Amino acid sequence: MTELNDNTAVFCVAEIPQDVLNDFFLRASSAPEFANEGVDNIGVLVNTIDLSTITGPTKPPVPTQTSFPFLNKTPEEIWDFAQRNVRPPIFNRALAILDGRTREDKATCLLVTQWENPRKGQEGQLLKVRSDFRSALAILNVKNLGIGGDEHFRAGVDGIVRLDG
Repeated sequence: MTELNDNTAVFCVAEIPQDVLNDFFLRASSAPEFANEGVDNIGVLVNTIDLSTITGPTKPPVPTQTSFPFLNKTPEEIWDFAQRNVRPPIFNRALAILDGRTREDKATCLLVTQWENPRKGQEGQLLKVRSDFRSALAILNVKNLGIGGDEHFRAGVDGIVRLDG
């Protein structure tokens, strides 16, 4: 089993079917930024409040989920939990949330981080934007590693962040 090492946290706030979880991790790890380097172990499904039980990154096939401890939590509640409990080698600077919209569209998730350069009136608010599955972990990894900032969270005209425009 691969050990945890600079992993991006992924939370479910809705009951996400196994096929959607598999598709998320498959597509997210297929981004050229990872695939070209042979990296397939960047994300970790945080599916417990006891993070000491998470011993490795999440790769397809994702085990069937029997509980959803973060069911119906808001992005702010997930962020607060991550700030209090998530520590390296799992990052807490930027995270993914699979939610009810993810369950419906089977293609997007919510990216959550803090604004680095908030506009007036956004101070203290979280930066939240939807992303396609393929782009999610690559964008979050850029933020988690401190390589880039808010500019990577710009959505297209449809409101979705995509690496390929």
